[in-house]
Amino acid sequence: MDQSTLIKQREIRFRGPHHHGDQSTGAAVFLGNLPGVLKAERQDAWCLVVHYDVQHICLRVIRRHLQLAGFHLDASLLVKMKLALIEYAEQNQRELLGLENCPLPTRPYQVSVDQVTTQSHKLRPPAIPERSDDPWRHYH
Repeated sequence: MDQSTLIKQREIRFRGPHHHGDQSTGAAVFLGNLPGVLKAERQDAWCLVVHYDVQHICLRVIRRHLQLAGFHLDASLLVKMKLALIEYAEQNQRELLGLENCPLPTRPYQVSVDQVTTQSHKLRPPAIPERSDDPWRHYH
């Protein structure tokens, strides 16, 4: 099979409100560490685009990891219909490749310490040390 047919690009939509606000940014960082996911890009606050290799992971497993991590995914009728078609096509493609069905995770994916350290430096700059004589330190 051609390599271009093995790399999938799919939209994942969220619903809200969520206690962390913008879910797509957090989900993009989370999915960036997930094995089999090549790239995850934020489109807007409610949508992200994920690129993955269907030989290693499928959309159903990616969505399940997001659910277990606490993200609120869109479950509208139109999204469910699209997902059913995508899951069917991916399952058939994996069978043609001689691969077994993607097993659903039963617990949240744990990111390694190295991945967390690398991602935290990308997301926010190092904190400025707090001065003990700062009168506003109690209001942070």
